[in-house]
This record gives sequence, structure tokens and C-alpha cells, in this order.
Amino acid sequence: MFVAAVLGLGFFYFKNVEVVKAPNEKINAVAVEDKKITDNTDPFKIDITYPQISGLDDFNKKVKDIIDKEINDFKTNSLENDAAVKQVDPVGYAKYPREYELDISYDKGVVDENTVSVIINIYNFEGGAHGASYSKAVNYSPKTKIEIKLANLFPDQPDYLKTISDFAIKDLTKKIDPQMADNSWINTGAGPKEENYSVFLINKNNITFYIQQYQVAAGAAGSFKVIFPK
Repeated sequence: MFVAAVLGLGFFYFKNVEVVKAPNEKINAVAVEDKKITDNTDPFKIDITYPQISGLDDFNKKVKDIIDKEINDFKTNSLENDAAVKQVDPVGYAKYPREYELDISYDKGVVDENTVSVIINIYNFEGGAHGASYSKAVNYSPKTKIEIKLANLFPDQPDYLKTISDFAIKDLTKKIDPQMADNSWINTGAGPKEENYSVFLINKNNITFYIQQYQVAAGAAGSFKVIFPK
């Protein structure tokens, strides 16, 4: 009888703990919904996936504004280049019509009731020798409804940019092909300036800095990521 009573009490306690936990999990959950845009109308090839979150209108607008501007700029520039090619070489254009590409995706970092962090990754080809790749960050606080700046993550560390810069320069020096490495270029592009580290993703255990193409090396070297441990 004693054992049965203990088991019964234990079952009652476990059951109640589970009931208490469930609502908190639902309250803290933040659901990210993928939105898609595709357009294969000649001469375009557009494939876009971007995030939206129910109830976070400010965040959604920030993301959508980026997407809308990228589409508008891409179409404007592509059509201007297309018209120029058609005018200069109408025969060649008729044989080999151009195609212009816009591809947008995103990386997701922390997404909870305190922080929403995403990186919008953009590739476009608007004509010319090659396309362009770059990234834009949206770091947002659902509680304060304002953008999270890098300085907000280091409130008691006035020299945080130097700390990040020292770490990044050491990391990038290892990653960049020695044949393309230029110490002056690296020190400038990864120096302790806020604009050099404005594109960052907040993760649970680190901050990932997106170093853009041409920022620290020639375009052929590509872009880089510096993972800065918390």
C-alpha cells in the first residue's frame, strides 16, 4: 500500500509538471513562414524565398522592403542592359537572347520572443561578365520593436570592435588563398569599424559575421564568414 501510494503521488506530480510546461512552450514559440516569389517571364529568372512571422509587422515590413527594392533594382538594371545589348548587336541578340537572374534565400539564426535574426542572401546577374553576391541582415527585437545593433550585444565593452577585428583578421588570414591575400586589404576591410561588421547573424553560441565579396580580397576569392564565439 505504501509503494502504491508513493507511485500514485509521483504520477500525480509528473502529470502536473507536464501540464504546466506545455503552455510556456507554446507562448515562447515563434513560427517562421517561408514566402516565395518566382517569375520566369523572359528575360527574367527570379527565385526568392524570404521569412515572415505572424504578429511581427515591423520585422515583416523590414524584410519585405529589402525584397521589393532588390526586385525593382534588378528589373530596372537588367532591362536597361538588355536594351543596350539589343541596340548594339541586334543580330547576335536575336540568336542568343539574354537571361537575367535574381536568386534570394535566407539564413536563420535565433528566433524567439526576444530576438529574431536572419540574413538575406542575394545573387543577381544583370548583364556583364559575371553576377554579384551579397548579404543583408535583419536583427530585430520583438519586445522593443527596434533593430538590434551590434553595439547592443556588447553594452559593457567599449573596445568590442577591436576585439572582433583582431579575431576576424586572424581568422581571415588563414582562410584567404595566399596568392590572393593582401594584408593591407584585409586590415582595411576587417578593421575595427562598425560598417565592416554590420552584416551579422545572432546564433545561440556565436555571432556569425558575413564578410562581403571584395571586402577583404579580390572578387574571385568570394565572400567569407567569421564565426565569433559568444
